[in-house]
Amino acid sequence: MTQRSFKAAGLAFGVTSTLAFAAPALAQQDTQAMQRQLDALRAQVERMEQQLEAQQATPAASDSQDVAQTRELAEENRSLLESIQNSQISGTLQLNATYNDWDQVDKDTAGDMDFGKFVLALNGEHGNFLYGFDYRFYDGYQFLKSGWMGYQATENDTVKVGLVQTPFGNMDYGYLGWYGTLPYLSGFNDNQNAGIKWDHTQGAWDTSLAFFKSDQLGDSNEHYGANAIGGTTDATDVNAQGELLNDDATRGNQGNTEENQLAARVAYTFGQGTDYTTEINVSAKGGQLYNNQTNESGSNWQAAVGLNGSYGNWYTLLQATAYEYDAENPGITESGISDDVMQIGAFGFNYLIPAEGQMYSASLAYSMNVDWGDIDNLYFYNDFSYISPNGDYSPVDGGFGNVDDPMLNELGMKVTAGPYYAWFSVIANKNALGYFGSPTDGNWHTSVQSNFGFNF
Repeated sequence: MTQRSFKAAGLAFGVTSTLAFAAPALAQQDTQAMQRQLDALRAQVERMEQQLEAQQATPAASDSQDVAQTRELAEENRSLLESIQNSQISGTLQLNATYNDWDQVDKDTAGDMDFGKFVLALNGEHGNFLYGFDYRFYDGYQFLKSGWMGYQATENDTVKVGLVQTPFGNMDYGYLGWYGTLPYLSGFNDNQNAGIKWDHTQGAWDTSLAFFKSDQLGDSNEHYGANAIGGTTDATDVNAQGELLNDDATRGNQGNTEENQLAARVAYTFGQGTDYTTEINVSAKGGQLYNNQTNESGSNWQAAVGLNGSYGNWYTLLQATAYEYDAENPGITESGISDDVMQIGAFGFNYLIPAEGQMYSASLAYSMNVDWGDIDNLYFYNDFSYISPNGDYSPVDGGFGNVDDPMLNELGMKVTAGPYYAWFSVIANKNALGYFGSPTDGNWHTSVQSNFGFNF
């Protein structure tokens, strides 16, 4: 712009000088000749002004064209950019240290340390479209915990399709510690199933309705929430009383899968929008229980009432669950498993729960922010749960026999420092599902565990 101004000033100076030096000569000519010369000079000035305007306009037009092209490119990629900006990638890497009082090796070596898990998750939105993904790697196996596509139909309504969490009991986990409760280990809390779910919020009310075509994506036990195992392996050398006839005898599978399930949950929150809230929820689930061994269908149902309280730094969960599995199982000599139990599995491990009964859980936790160097939070918790079977129940030996009501308690704390965390838990159980090898002998057994890692 400065250079163009100097050019314009120079042009004006040149024209003025020409007129000034030409004035005496013009005075001696006639008026017509003078007018012709003035007209010629005026035309020359106009042509030069037009050239200057063209020179000034050309870069501006080029700039404007560049801006327009950039703007067009931005508009074409705006949707993609918004999707990237509205997506959140997160993950966890965790190690685990365990000491089990029933394990002789742990007694000899003061416990063991193992790889815990690696989690990779993606959540995001694109306009009214939502999506979520959570994939997990453990020692020796891996699986998709959840993966769904969603749509925000209205401000209050969301629809999700895929492997989604079952709307049942206290959400999201149903416990406040690390290990979990018996309802969670039995597949009633924090369970993922394959289907479609509708969530509706209206003030203090939350309502969910879901249809699940399948319990999981496949019949194996390598998944997150516990579900009936659809395997078809037959028992070998097992008699009608469920007794193993020799050292080589093995038990098989009942072969049940949950199909075509309906689930519904309604919750109301007192004190919503404050630091002191109490949610009361009622839920139910049930449907077809198909047996892959007999090719016949039974049924199952579960119902629960729960309380989820948040009172400043204090948190509490209470839940009562009733359920029944009415299965069309194969004969005992084929499965090696009693009809009094239901064979379920998760995390690569099979175990047995009562086929019918009630489960109760109670949790309490306290969160305290601190300023201890890099440590910013201490979290204390206790989860207690037990099962009241209807009829005989044993979590071992194919479910034949009877034991006292299973009980499980976890007491511990979590320490958080920025992205790093560490859980320290004392887990005591009595006859609690024989989970991960704990003895079922009517006595209390204890596992001391610490899990530490970081989130990103």
